Amino acid sequence: MDQHDDRARPQSRTLRGTCITRTVDLANPRLIGVWKWNFEEASRRLYAVCVYAPNVLRDAYPLEELEHLKDCIAQQGHKVEKMIDWTRTQLDAAGLQVGESGRVELLSADIRTPLASAYADLFLRADLAIQLLDALWVQGALTDAGHAERTGAMRRAPLSVLGAIQRMHARCRAHIEALYRQRESGPT
Repeated sequence: MDQHDDRARPQSRTLRGTCITRTVDLANPRLIGVWKWNFEEASRRLYAVCVYAPNVLRDAYPLEELEHLKDCIAQQGHKVEKMIDWTRTQLDAAGLQVGESGRVELLSADIRTPLASAYADLFLRADLAIQLLDALWVQGALTDAGHAERTGAMRRAPLSVLGAIQRMHARCRAHIEALYRQRESGPT
Protein backbone atom coordinates (compact mmCIF):
# COMPACT_ATOMS: atom_id res chain seq x y z
CA MET A 1 0.00 0.00 0.00
CA ASP A 2 1.35 3.40 -0.94
CA GLN A 3 1.17 5.51 2.22
CA HIS A 4 0.97 8.67 0.13
CA ASP A 5 -2.00 7.45 -1.85
CA ASP A 6 -5.43 8.76 -0.82
CA ARG A 7 -7.09 5.35 -0.98
CA ALA A 8 -7.48 3.44 2.27
CA ARG A 9 -7.35 -0.06 0.79
CA PRO A 10 -4.11 -1.82 -0.14
CA GLN A 11 -3.40 -2.72 -3.72
CA SER A 12 -3.82 -6.43 -4.36
CA ARG A 13 -1.79 -8.67 -6.57
CA THR A 14 -3.39 -9.70 -9.82
CA LEU A 15 -5.13 -13.03 -9.60
CA ARG A 16 -4.43 -15.82 -12.04
CA GLY A 17 -6.90 -18.00 -13.89
CA THR A 18 -10.00 -17.41 -15.92
CA CYS A 19 -11.73 -14.09 -15.50
CA ILE A 20 -15.05 -12.97 -16.95
CA THR A 21 -15.68 -9.24 -16.96
CA ARG A 22 -19.29 -8.58 -16.16
CA THR A 23 -21.05 -5.26 -16.50
CA VAL A 24 -24.10 -4.42 -14.41
CA ASP A 25 -26.46 -1.45 -14.29
CA LEU A 26 -27.43 -0.24 -10.82
CA ALA A 27 -29.70 2.72 -10.08
CA ASN A 28 -29.82 3.00 -6.29
CA PRO A 29 -27.06 5.35 -5.11
CA ARG A 30 -26.48 3.59 -1.79
CA LEU A 31 -26.34 0.17 -3.45
CA ILE A 32 -23.87 1.59 -5.97
CA GLY A 33 -21.72 2.71 -3.06
CA VAL A 34 -21.85 -0.76 -1.50
CA TRP A 35 -20.79 -2.26 -4.85
CA LYS A 36 -17.95 0.19 -5.45
CA TRP A 37 -16.54 -0.18 -1.97
CA ASN A 38 -17.01 -3.92 -1.44
CA PHE A 39 -17.45 -5.98 -4.60
CA GLU A 40 -13.80 -6.21 -5.65
CA GLU A 41 -12.79 -7.24 -2.13
CA ALA A 42 -15.57 -9.85 -1.94
CA SER A 43 -14.64 -11.27 -5.33
CA ARG A 44 -10.97 -11.49 -4.33
CA ARG A 45 -11.87 -13.23 -1.06
CA LEU A 46 -14.21 -15.63 -2.86
CA TYR A 47 -11.36 -16.53 -5.21
CA ALA A 48 -9.14 -17.27 -2.21
CA VAL A 49 -11.87 -19.35 -0.55
CA CYS A 50 -13.03 -21.25 -3.66
CA VAL A 51 -9.77 -21.69 -5.60
CA TYR A 52 -6.71 -21.11 -3.44
CA ALA A 53 -7.80 -22.63 -0.10
CA PRO A 54 -8.96 -26.01 -1.49
CA ASN A 55 -5.59 -26.46 -3.23
CA VAL A 56 -3.57 -25.62 -0.13
CA LEU A 57 -5.73 -27.24 2.54
CA ARG A 58 -6.79 -30.28 0.47
CA ASP A 59 -8.41 -32.74 2.92
CA ALA A 60 -8.58 -30.12 5.68
CA TYR A 61 -10.64 -27.74 3.52
CA PRO A 62 -13.83 -26.82 5.42
CA LEU A 63 -16.52 -27.89 2.94
CA GLU A 64 -19.29 -27.32 5.47
CA GLU A 65 -18.31 -23.65 5.70
CA LEU A 66 -18.44 -23.33 1.92
CA GLU A 67 -21.94 -24.82 1.99
CA HIS A 68 -22.87 -22.33 4.71
CA LEU A 69 -21.65 -19.49 2.49
CA LYS A 70 -23.68 -20.80 -0.46
CA ASP A 71 -26.71 -21.05 1.82
CA CYS A 72 -26.17 -17.47 3.01
CA ILE A 73 -26.16 -16.17 -0.56
CA ALA A 74 -29.26 -18.23 -1.37
CA GLN A 75 -31.03 -17.07 1.81
CA GLN A 76 -30.38 -13.39 1.08
CA GLY A 77 -31.44 -13.93 -2.53
CA HIS A 78 -34.67 -15.52 -1.29
CA LYS A 79 -35.37 -12.51 0.97
CA VAL A 80 -34.85 -10.15 -1.97
CA GLU A 81 -37.10 -12.26 -4.23
CA LYS A 82 -39.83 -12.25 -1.57
CA MET A 83 -39.62 -8.47 -1.42
CA ILE A 84 -39.85 -8.22 -5.21
CA ASP A 85 -42.91 -10.50 -5.24
CA TRP A 86 -44.57 -8.58 -2.39
CA THR A 87 -43.93 -5.24 -4.06
CA ARG A 88 -45.23 -6.39 -7.43
CA THR A 89 -48.35 -7.76 -5.73
CA GLN A 90 -48.90 -4.40 -4.03
CA LEU A 91 -48.43 -2.51 -7.30
CA ASP A 92 -50.83 -4.81 -9.17
CA ALA A 93 -53.47 -4.73 -6.41
CA ALA A 94 -53.48 -0.94 -6.33
CA GLY A 95 -53.24 -0.60 -10.12
CA LEU A 96 -50.06 1.47 -9.81
CA GLN A 97 -47.27 1.94 -12.31
CA VAL A 98 -44.04 0.03 -11.88
CA GLY A 99 -41.94 3.03 -12.83
CA GLU A 100 -38.50 3.04 -14.27
CA SER A 101 -35.12 3.67 -12.79
CA GLY A 102 -33.69 7.16 -12.94
CA ARG A 103 -30.01 7.58 -13.59
CA VAL A 104 -28.31 4.22 -13.97
CA GLU A 105 -24.62 3.70 -13.34
CA LEU A 106 -22.71 1.17 -15.38
CA LEU A 107 -20.38 -0.86 -13.15
CA SER A 108 -18.02 -3.64 -14.13
CA ALA A 109 -16.37 -6.42 -12.19
CA ASP A 110 -14.05 -9.32 -12.76
CA ILE A 111 -15.88 -12.54 -11.95
CA ARG A 112 -13.63 -15.49 -11.13
CA THR A 113 -15.97 -17.87 -9.28
CA PRO A 114 -19.62 -18.93 -9.50
CA LEU A 115 -20.19 -17.48 -6.03
CA ALA A 116 -18.95 -14.07 -7.19
CA SER A 117 -21.45 -14.28 -10.04
CA ALA A 118 -24.24 -15.16 -7.58
CA TYR A 119 -23.15 -12.20 -5.42
CA ALA A 120 -23.39 -9.88 -8.45
CA ASP A 121 -26.87 -11.27 -9.20
CA LEU A 122 -27.89 -10.42 -5.62
CA PHE A 123 -26.98 -6.78 -6.28
CA LEU A 124 -29.07 -6.71 -9.45
CA ARG A 125 -32.12 -8.21 -7.75
CA ALA A 126 -31.76 -5.92 -4.71
CA ASP A 127 -31.59 -2.94 -7.07
CA LEU A 128 -34.82 -4.08 -8.74
CA ALA A 129 -36.50 -4.52 -5.35
CA ILE A 130 -35.50 -0.99 -4.34
CA GLN A 131 -36.77 0.37 -7.66
CA LEU A 132 -40.15 -1.29 -7.08
CA LEU A 133 -40.28 -0.05 -3.48
CA ASP A 134 -39.50 3.45 -4.72
CA ALA A 135 -42.40 3.18 -7.19
CA LEU A 136 -44.77 2.25 -4.34
CA TRP A 137 -43.47 5.09 -2.18
CA VAL A 138 -43.59 7.76 -4.92
CA GLN A 139 -47.22 6.87 -5.63
CA GLY A 140 -48.15 7.10 -1.95
CA ALA A 141 -48.80 3.39 -1.37
CA LEU A 142 -45.91 3.06 1.09
CA THR A 143 -45.16 5.26 4.09
CA ASP A 144 -41.82 6.96 4.61
CA ALA A 145 -40.99 4.64 7.50
CA GLY A 146 -42.03 1.53 5.56
CA HIS A 147 -39.98 2.64 2.58
CA ALA A 148 -36.89 3.33 4.70
CA GLU A 149 -37.19 0.00 6.51
CA ARG A 150 -37.66 -2.11 3.38
CA THR A 151 -35.05 -0.38 1.22
CA GLY A 152 -32.59 -0.59 4.11
CA ALA A 153 -33.17 -4.34 4.30
CA MET A 154 -32.49 -4.65 0.56
CA ARG A 155 -29.21 -2.73 0.90
CA ARG A 156 -28.19 -4.88 3.86
CA ALA A 157 -28.63 -8.13 1.88
CA PRO A 158 -25.30 -7.78 -0.02
CA LEU A 159 -23.59 -6.54 3.15
CA SER A 160 -24.78 -9.60 5.05
CA VAL A 161 -23.25 -11.84 2.39
CA LEU A 162 -20.04 -9.80 2.52
CA GLY A 163 -19.82 -10.46 6.25
CA ALA A 164 -20.19 -14.21 5.66
CA ILE A 165 -17.50 -14.06 2.95
CA GLN A 166 -15.13 -12.21 5.27
CA ARG A 167 -15.69 -14.71 8.10
CA MET A 168 -15.08 -17.73 5.87
CA HIS A 169 -12.00 -16.10 4.37
CA ALA A 170 -10.61 -15.41 7.84
CA ARG A 171 -11.21 -19.02 8.93
CA CYS A 172 -9.55 -20.43 5.79
CA ARG A 173 -6.65 -18.05 6.24
CA ALA A 174 -6.24 -19.16 9.87
CA HIS A 175 -6.30 -22.83 8.76
CA ILE A 176 -3.65 -22.11 6.11
CA GLU A 177 -1.43 -20.20 8.57
CA ALA A 178 -1.71 -23.07 11.08
CA LEU A 179 -0.79 -25.54 8.33
CA TYR A 180 2.29 -23.50 7.38
CA ARG A 181 3.35 -23.13 11.03
CA GLN A 182 3.00 -26.89 11.43
CA ARG A 183 5.14 -27.49 8.34
CA GLU A 184 7.79 -25.01 9.51
CA SER A 185 8.03 -26.61 12.94
CA GLY A 186 8.78 -29.92 11.26
CA PRO A 187 7.57 -33.39 12.06
CA THR A 188 7.02 -34.01 15.74
